[in-house]
Amino acid sequence: MRLDIFNRQISSIHGAALIIGAAGFLSRVLGLLRDRLLASQFGASRELDIYYAAFQIPDFMTVLFLLGAGSAAILPIFQEYLGEDRKAAEKLISDLFTVFLAGSGIFALFAFFLAPFLAGIVAPGFSSDELSIVTELTRIMLFAPILFGISGIFTSVVESHQRFFAYALAPILYNVGIISGIVFFVPLFGVLGLAFGVLSGAALHLGTHFVTVKNLGFAPRVSWSGISTGVKKVVALSFPRVLAVSFSQLTIFALVALGSTLAAGSIAVFQFAQNIYFIPIGIFGASYAVVLFPRLSRAYISRDADTFFQELFLGIRSILFWILPSIALFIVLRAHIVRVALGAGAFSWEDTRLTAAVLAVLTVSLFANAIISLLIKGFYALENTWAPLFINIAASLLSVISALFFIRLLGGASPFGDFIATRLRVSDLADIRVLGLSLGLSLGFLVNVLLLYGALKRLTYRRFGERKKMPLRDLGKIVFSSLLAGIAAYLVRVSFSETLPLITFIRVLVQGIAAGGVGILVYFSALFVLRESSARSLWQTVRERMFKIRMLPASWNGEAHINQHRL
Repeated sequence: MRLDIFNRQISSIHGAALIIGAAGFLSRVLGLLRDRLLASQFGASRELDIYYAAFQIPDFMTVLFLLGAGSAAILPIFQEYLGEDRKAAEKLISDLFTVFLAGSGIFALFAFFLAPFLAGIVAPGFSSDELSIVTELTRIMLFAPILFGISGIFTSVVESHQRFFAYALAPILYNVGIISGIVFFVPLFGVLGLAFGVLSGAALHLGTHFVTVKNLGFAPRVSWSGISTGVKKVVALSFPRVLAVSFSQLTIFALVALGSTLAAGSIAVFQFAQNIYFIPIGIFGASYAVVLFPRLSRAYISRDADTFFQELFLGIRSILFWILPSIALFIVLRAHIVRVALGAGAFSWEDTRLTAAVLAVLTVSLFANAIISLLIKGFYALENTWAPLFINIAASLLSVISALFFIRLLGGASPFGDFIATRLRVSDLADIRVLGLSLGLSLGFLVNVLLLYGALKRLTYRRFGERKKMPLRDLGKIVFSSLLAGIAAYLVRVSFSETLPLITFIRVLVQGIAAGGVGILVYFSALFVLRESSARSLWQTVRERMFKIRMLPASWNGEAHINQHRL
């Protein structure tokens, strides 16, 4: 049976980004529900530290598999094959599926037997009993990366045919699977039930993409006739990027390892703050990067410099259009966000304050991390994957070294530590060294985006022989409007401090919604007054899709007619 909703093609950049963004928002809401259930049941505890530590090894494998078998590596080659011969494109997908299935299975088998050794590397601060649980959780979750890798192969077909609804639905179902694990499996198996939830979510993620790929006629078949030219091209293109992002993942490995030596619950606090931090990145940064990547790739293939620069600058401005006000609101309302998202059950007010402080530090680099994905897609479209590799290595090393430095600085008496603790209102907490992890990670993101942008500018000049500067006029309007939004939200929040103290969940929610709503209203009002182009374009897209009545025929006599030109 064919499902039309999975086969719907979306060609408009804003329309596609809105669908992916809306689905991303729903996925993040489910992610918050997942985290709230975890926080309520376990709190910022060592038990949750164990789960997040165990997640690192399968997560590292997922990153490797998704990059080696994901759309960023496959899509340009798949589009090239599809433009020349559909049969060749079908064979490419089948060849990739076969090679990946064999390779990932062997990789997972090695990881299964090495799990006790790897657990000791990921969490050197854990006891032997805690490491045993880490090992058991890791072994259960090793199947998830294989499912994600296969889904990554299918993603190239889904994106190339602009079936963005199916692309957007997959992460939603992944979170549904994890939530089912918390609700149904944890009562039966304890913390091991979380691992079974991860497997359920990965299976749903794969199933969504498989339905679309099958309907498009690209369902893979297991076959072996040697490693084809197409597979070799994918490996050659993905290898540097796999190494680059491996270093990024190894950075998280190192930070989690450092977190295991800190106070119990530090890894959980760091992970919770990251999950909230990545919400706007997943909704806005990833959405535009996904939509623009095929366009950038086609522009380079046709050597259309004007289109390439236009799409790249549009993407950067569009991402910042959403991210900059998010930064202002996140900083002003960080405690409200954390308390609403996680404040239940075993998650204490001290946990809330520390998580909010970590979130505030991460938020400083939010704009950088949101743009990084698009810049990397730009390198991929230009068929260069080595420059991001060396840049990522440098940024990763900087993150780990600086995190270690900041942890030591925050562990003793120092003017810097006192300043950070006072400004973030955590000076009375016993151990705030986890802030060092977020300081190091943020610094790495900021350096990474600066180096990537500079390198991409040089690469575009070598590829096209042209230099173009990004228009800054609209960007200045966005920055100014974001500052106004932050100030407005802060004033509303302060005005509520006496009349509506943060005692209950409802009061926290009402105060946060009121302050955030005023901030958003001020932001968009300022943009319209300043006649900022992205705001006008967004309004035009929304109006066309939601408020315009379908055009009637030029002559209508009361009988049923089918209009072939609907808006």
